Amino acid sequence: MAVFETNHIFKGSLKNVFAALGKYERYSEFLPGVTASKVLPAPKGSKAKCLVRTEINVVKTFYYTIEMHEESPDKIWWTLVESNIMKQNDGSWTLTADGKTKTAAIYSLDIKFKGLIPSSITDQIVKANIDATLAGFQKLVDAEK
Repeated sequence: MAVFETNHIFKGSLKNVFAALGKYERYSEFLPGVTASKVLPAPKGSKAKCLVRTEINVVKTFYYTIEMHEESPDKIWWTLVESNIMKQNDGSWTLTADGKTKTAAIYSLDIKFKGLIPSSITDQIVKANIDATLAGFQKLVDAEK
């Protein structure tokens, strides 16, 4: 899959949105399909903030661990460390204040699955879930106010 990118306006200040997106341990409470999210220490020598191991349950449990990087107050990005379903999961949030009560966000994702899953199927999975995912992140922002 080529990089998927979408623009979104969050209801919340830049500071609140950045803080909420960094609450990785709460992702399973708000994001569809995420059944567990655990924050782990970053590897020694890494400039990463932490690792995040996420589990999703679709017929069976799949997992992935990503290395999270934060550049406060406006950028969060990640790279895949390991997974039993993905061979790539790189992405980012780029945030810009849109007044005092809104934040413009660019969400970028480059994901590839292991096996013989055509990119057209991967594209459909990402696009079909993006609205629910963004709505889940808005709920997380609302909960962190």
